[in-house]
Amino acid sequence: MAAGPGAAVTGVAPTDRADAATGPYHHGDRIEQVVARYARITPEAVAVQQGERRLSYAELVSRADRIAGALAARGVGPGDFVPVCLPRSVELVTVLLGVLTTGAAYVAMDPGWPPDRRATVFDGTRCRLLVADNPGAGRPGVPLVKYADLTAGPDRPAPLPALDGAEPACVFYTSGSTGRPKGAVSPHRGTIRTLVGHPDIPLSPTSVFLQAAPLPWDGFSLELWAPLLNGGRCQLLEAHLPALDVEALAAAVGRGVNSLWLTSSLFNVLADEAPELFGRIRLLLVGGERVSAPHVRRVLDRFPGLRLVNGYGPAESTIFTTTHVIRPSDVADPDDDVPIGRPVPRTGIRLVDGGGRPVPVGSVGEILVSGDGLATGYLDDPAETARAFVELAGVRHYRTGDLGYLDEEGLLRYRGRADRQFKVNGVRIEPGEVESVLMAHPRIAAGAVLRLELSLGRPELAMVYSSHDGVPLTDAELRAFARRRLLPAMTPTVWRHVERLPLGPTGKVDPVALRPLAEQAAGARRGPATTDPADAADPFLTDVRRLLDVPHLAASDDVFQAGATSLDAVRLVARAMDRFGRRITVADVHRVRTVDGLRELLRGGAPVVAAVPVADEREGSAAPLSHAQTRFWMAEQTMSGAADNVVMLAYLLDGPLDAEVLDAALQDVVRRHPALRTVYEWTCRLPEQRVLDPAAARVTLERVTGPDGCADPVELARLVTADWWRRPFDLEREVSLRARLCRMAEDRHLLCLNIHHVAFDGWSEQRLLETFGAAYRNRLVGRVPDGPSGPSYADYSRWERRGLKQWAEDELPFWRRTLRRPMPPVLPAPGSTGEAARRELVARASAAEVAALTGAARRHGGPPVAALLAAVGRGLGRTFDVPDVCLGTVTAGRPHPDLDDVVGYFVNPLVVPVAGVRDEPAGALLDRVVDRTAAAMAHGRTPFDELVRVLAPPRDRHPWFQVWVVVQHAPPSGAFAPGVALRTVRVPPPTTALELMFEAFPQPDGGWDLVMLRRSDGIDDGTAGGLLATVRTAMVELAGERNPGAAPIKIESVNSD
Repeated sequence: MAAGPGAAVTGVAPTDRADAATGPYHHGDRIEQVVARYARITPEAVAVQQGERRLSYAELVSRADRIAGALAARGVGPGDFVPVCLPRSVELVTVLLGVLTTGAAYVAMDPGWPPDRRATVFDGTRCRLLVADNPGAGRPGVPLVKYADLTAGPDRPAPLPALDGAEPACVFYTSGSTGRPKGAVSPHRGTIRTLVGHPDIPLSPTSVFLQAAPLPWDGFSLELWAPLLNGGRCQLLEAHLPALDVEALAAAVGRGVNSLWLTSSLFNVLADEAPELFGRIRLLLVGGERVSAPHVRRVLDRFPGLRLVNGYGPAESTIFTTTHVIRPSDVADPDDDVPIGRPVPRTGIRLVDGGGRPVPVGSVGEILVSGDGLATGYLDDPAETARAFVELAGVRHYRTGDLGYLDEEGLLRYRGRADRQFKVNGVRIEPGEVESVLMAHPRIAAGAVLRLELSLGRPELAMVYSSHDGVPLTDAELRAFARRRLLPAMTPTVWRHVERLPLGPTGKVDPVALRPLAEQAAGARRGPATTDPADAADPFLTDVRRLLDVPHLAASDDVFQAGATSLDAVRLVARAMDRFGRRITVADVHRVRTVDGLRELLRGGAPVVAAVPVADEREGSAAPLSHAQTRFWMAEQTMSGAADNVVMLAYLLDGPLDAEVLDAALQDVVRRHPALRTVYEWTCRLPEQRVLDPAAARVTLERVTGPDGCADPVELARLVTADWWRRPFDLEREVSLRARLCRMAEDRHLLCLNIHHVAFDGWSEQRLLETFGAAYRNRLVGRVPDGPSGPSYADYSRWERRGLKQWAEDELPFWRRTLRRPMPPVLPAPGSTGEAARRELVARASAAEVAALTGAARRHGGPPVAALLAAVGRGLGRTFDVPDVCLGTVTAGRPHPDLDDVVGYFVNPLVVPVAGVRDEPAGALLDRVVDRTAAAMAHGRTPFDELVRVLAPPRDRHPWFQVWVVVQHAPPSGAFAPGVALRTVRVPPPTTALELMFEAFPQPDGGWDLVMLRRSDGIDDGTAGGLLATVRTAMVELAGERNPGAAPIKIESVNSD
């Protein structure tokens, strides 16, 4: 029985799901079409996030269109394949979507691939260009285009001819039996048929999916496109992390991740080491290898509401071929074999014998796949394509080489391989490819590769070989040769030299005789347990020996040479942090590689941050002020009504707005965020915060009208908020929020908010607007939004008080060393104390210019603010002729993911002293600033006022520094509600006590507005203009360091306020 696109399985009728999936693709059958749909209907929704960086659907599609225009101008179009070699990042996602928008297909390359692997891509794709920021990623004859070069093109390419989802979308490279990797060309429909409308995998705009899989793998497509094809959010693993570990997953879950894909091996590790993390996951997809019934049962017993899906499928069938929602009955016995299920929509399965004939139900046969997910073939490999893709009964199929059978329920069950192919920790390996590469070594005469699993759950690769001269090679030499040509997962960890390989009766290598030879080598590597008393008394070393099953491992041995895998590194990190209570990462394990080295890191590592406990009682109970709140509470006592103590926000709302619904939504926001209904009362010796009941904390939405004829939102915002600057908050009796709505026209309003900093910081703005918009949309349809969830700000304050002593003990020695010699003030003293009139100069940097500058910081290992700190330091040094300066910046001050959605003031100032700003070469300066910034951020948990109290610096000026440098969050913009667009209107304060501050405000196009603000009685206008010009020159200099193609940064406008 042939299986067509109705998703039939040999021996059973098509399922209802398959029958329903034979019609048209309702939202389009191309990836860029479906993503663009969500940019139209929910443009403001977050599409991609990495750390604190967020990109809305509108921004994602807009940038992708611009990139597509630049690619099209370079000749890229339908039928082309575009290699992209960028690290996991927001930029990578925009480039991939841009490639698809041109009608071409992308090849996502891992920047860590060895040169031979990259050469395979260049040869196979015959590409017009390579997108990469690292010149070393390319090769002669292939034009290299940097990300910054792609952001300056036209908005989008010229209209394309009609294309459909059968066209290639991407290429997945898999192991090849001939010794050459195979590039499976995946069509758009393959991804969409699996991830849009598949009942087993329920995805929606509320899905937040973690992207952590390696970039060239089909798991990357699953994690990236699953949320973006359903209006959800893709949360990217941080670029500096080589793999997902317990801490990274905890951070991701804290940021809202609720959907995951894990290989079966990694799932087992996390189920053993941190099962509690699955409690906040609602959809978990596992696969890539057999699923462990005991691990699944343990997790489902603890979290019965978790939807856990077993997915099966080779890359040639795009992501999944079959899926099965795992039931408790599937894992009732530890030896249970979990079904791989039924075909995904628009997919067919056929089970055949060696002659290609269908097998009866219950009999084992080779699994053949058909349908919309089938690869169009292997790139530039017609012979392998003809071998693997066959036509049966008029339907094209892929021969998987996997064996399976149908059980009595009609569920497919896996029964191994029909050939030598196997998987190690989820990575598909053709032994022939590894053998071909290794036998290219001039001294190796013959070799055979096989999979070993001497310890349960610890598979590894072994190579048995002979040499021309009969002399064994060292393991180190073999590993070095392999790593230059093979992926890490394909590099053997066990090597056995023999005089000649054992042969069977047919003259071929005898696999049965090979196995004991490889097992002997693996056993010899493990060796007997050590008898050294010092080793025996080392509990950490004992932990690692047990983990790796290597009893003789020494503390100075390389754990990876001893057989550790990437999954072992995940387990090692989890157990080390549990034992020492200090943070390390998987990247640390790969870098340090020895028990001794890890122990040294752990001694100096930051403490593991415990979760923020949530108090049972929310309203009416008192809590201490946090140190950040105390700073503003004291500032309000000494300078009541100071402009620096408050935040003035204004938003232009274009579209039909219901003011009564907006008022109700405002009250929902106050109910949802307790900090907005908190008062600060003096009791005996100290102030305390008390959260009011929502009914007692109603915030009035004042309705006001502007002056006749005032249509300029900026001027109107200034007028509507003017009196608020003169009305201090009474923090003991008044909540810290005021609101006004000014009607400008029938469908145009200005919403103004006045919030005291004691309850609000820049991070909180996005959380506030997300809650406000969601509450308004709920109220429009008659729904009451949810109330508070997770920790409140008062919970944080209590948690901070409990942790402060330990934080200070850990961090004060660093700050004593760093600040032992305070630098003299750079700026002349202002003419008065207190506040003075505020002056501003504004410079503009384009998206390409910002990309060049921040790219320079990234190449030196630092965040964007490090580049701005270096530029400002250079500007100050040269303007005021000083060699060294001390600058101030800030950290978000949210040390645990549980705090990401809390509205409140968390910001903590950081001191960054930098020597050599005037004269150091650009590269050396950037290195120095990156080091200083990273060190400050690593010791940034202790509140700034606690540093001032303990270290007691001179207080005639601001302690340690007078110049602030901050990269702010992008001003919010997008859809507030259906038909209502929101745009931020900036309201500069009229006065300030700050001497000098540089703020970079990211713009929707990726550029920056660089604002230099100062006191009117500080540096004069001429000096200020010259300083900004010098900072501009420094930005150009730093952007060009190691990047000669970087565009110069221009000041487009300079305005005095």
